[in-house]
Amino acid sequence: MPNPLVLINSGTATISDAREIVLPYLEHFGIPYDLLDVMHAPLPPDLADRPLLVVAQRDFDGRGRRLGRAGRRTVHEAVEQGVGLVSFDATLLDEPGHVAPAPPAEAIVVSSASHPITARHAAGETLALVGTLHVPPMANGGDVLLQAGERPLLVVRSPAQGRIALWATPRWASTRVLGPLAGLDDLFWRSLVWAARKPFMLRGLPPLVTMRVDDVAGTGERWERSPLFWAQDAARHGFKPWLGLFLGNLGEPALRELHAMLDDGSATAFPHAFGRPPRGDNGPWHYEPPLPVRSASYDEFIYFDHQRGEPWSDAEAARGLAAVDAWYDAHGRLPISHYAVAHWYEQGANTVAHMVDRWGVEFTGKIQDVDAPLRDETPWLRLGPFRRHEQPGTCLFEPTLRGDRPVYYADFANFGGRRLFNCVTEIRDDAGYEWAPDSQVSASVGRGVRQLRRALDSMALAVLFTHETDFIHRIPPAAWDEQLAQIATGISSYRPRFVTLDEGARIVRATKTGRLTSLDAARVSLNGTADVATTVTVFDANDEALDGRLVDVPAFEDRVDVQVW
Repeated sequence: MPNPLVLINSGTATISDAREIVLPYLEHFGIPYDLLDVMHAPLPPDLADRPLLVVAQRDFDGRGRRLGRAGRRTVHEAVEQGVGLVSFDATLLDEPGHVAPAPPAEAIVVSSASHPITARHAAGETLALVGTLHVPPMANGGDVLLQAGERPLLVVRSPAQGRIALWATPRWASTRVLGPLAGLDDLFWRSLVWAARKPFMLRGLPPLVTMRVDDVAGTGERWERSPLFWAQDAARHGFKPWLGLFLGNLGEPALRELHAMLDDGSATAFPHAFGRPPRGDNGPWHYEPPLPVRSASYDEFIYFDHQRGEPWSDAEAARGLAAVDAWYDAHGRLPISHYAVAHWYEQGANTVAHMVDRWGVEFTGKIQDVDAPLRDETPWLRLGPFRRHEQPGTCLFEPTLRGDRPVYYADFANFGGRRLFNCVTEIRDDAGYEWAPDSQVSASVGRGVRQLRRALDSMALAVLFTHETDFIHRIPPAAWDEQLAQIATGISSYRPRFVTLDEGARIVRATKTGRLTSLDAARVSLNGTADVATTVTVFDANDEALDGRLVDVPAFEDRVDVQVW
């Protein structure tokens, strides 16, 4: 079976739709495809044998100057023979005729939740846009699944044997309008799968769920519980937390508890910062400084001079790293996570080599480059899958600079002379930066479930992300336990696989280095390398709910063929 065919036209201004939005999404979902630029080549003779055609931009045909009537008729005939069509040019098959002008849309509304594409949403669900969306008109005909302002945004049709999903525009995926992981990504991939001739396969990502807790100080004794009771509660409900340690705040009882969790694999941990000395009214923290304090206020940082907004000198950076090593030597050499996040994401390039070469770090979570403070004037990283092309906004959280847009990185980057895989998930537009749990169980559960569902729907690594010193330490133990229980129940329909952040990042990396390259009715082929077992997702003709079936893929080098039937 030939691969899906993606059609672009480099001779039109809307080629940016394809290059900046549609192709990155296809690569993120792991859909193998052949690319054809109609500016330079005719439609291939095997069009009717393809499982899926994707027209990746508005005004694709250049007002009829490339395909013409004959080419459009060829596409239509292929669809009638069973080829699926997902088009971001809503006028490819028929012109809308005279349509009155419409104002830009300020919100997107789910018109119908009875269709498989919109099944994870509720009818009437409204997604408010952060910028206006200009929606081209469509011809009448078909079922409207999404409405943007006064015009349809997504319409489906089922002529003869084929299926058609028409998107009026992909521009909703810009962070200036809505953006990735903001509530529509599942409709993107589900429209592709629904339309495609079955069986159909994609690499995607299985429903991986993990937990990340920064600023871990071991404060559970304030509730007359063990210092890290909350981490053990999380593990009891299936979560495997990554713990960003405040080294100086962890007393011996916390360290004994931490050792046990790291040894049995129910958590991983990384030296996040030296910690939070008890200064002023910032809490009655236990603090034994691994290094004499280097600042007069706030927290003590390892990897960056936060108070001055600049890297430590080479000598001072080395002194801080040596203090970390000495702390670990003094406390039984706790295992260090392969996934690194520095406090405030701030890290000097002069600390990276030590972290990689001595501690074995392979993955990181960064939203700004090394040697840069977390401030409004610092741009976010230009990395994939979704942020390679768009002009960056701020890495901080200012809404006017798009700092409140959801973040998902899954890409390689060079930091301080070392190549690391950067993997970060933050649903910043729900509660502001993170999960932000509090003692209100219902509201905290709602935020947690929404944020995990948002990532799972987007086939991104789902991370329940918070901080101990800012949030968890204020929550009564019974409320904390109930929140975790209800969140686990709230995502159970996804059949989640709970992993450590180390494991999750490794699987995500393997889906990028080991790509699905071809498929047929019985097997799939993957090329590249994958240092851990992964999956592909298979959809058959009877899978009208688009649930998919996960097929295991072993670790491999160069190439592997996997039977799916």
